[in-house]
Amino acid sequence: MRRKLYLVKAIVRIEKVPKILKALTEEGFRGATIYRAEGMGGEGGVVVVRREPIDALIPRAVIEVVVEGEDHVEKVVKIVMDNARTGRVGDGRIYVMPISRSIRIRTGEEIISPELG
Repeated sequence: MRRKLYLVKAIVRIEKVPKILKALTEEGFRGATIYRAEGMGGEGGVVVVRREPIDALIPRAVIEVVVEGEDHVEKVVKIVMDNARTGRVGDGRIYVMPISRSIRIRTGEEIISPELG
């Protein structure tokens, strides 16, 4: 089966996850993968204490949603933007990547993206 699939990956503040998931569910997006991560961005990632650099990685959550079609990509991006934004440094980042192939482990059902597969 050929369909155009995308992975929308959002790195957000941990406390924003419930609000984002609720909004995704309300708009009909039922599948998501969430995990914790640490990283650095605009707020930095290293502090100096007594002339010694120390890692100061910031805890974040990563939300991954696979969608079919560019219209769904834009909906997911808008949902994340509307529910994750505080206006402060460290609100996060969203990445959109094409997926060439998807296989359901239980059934072996395979989806191949037209341009990539």
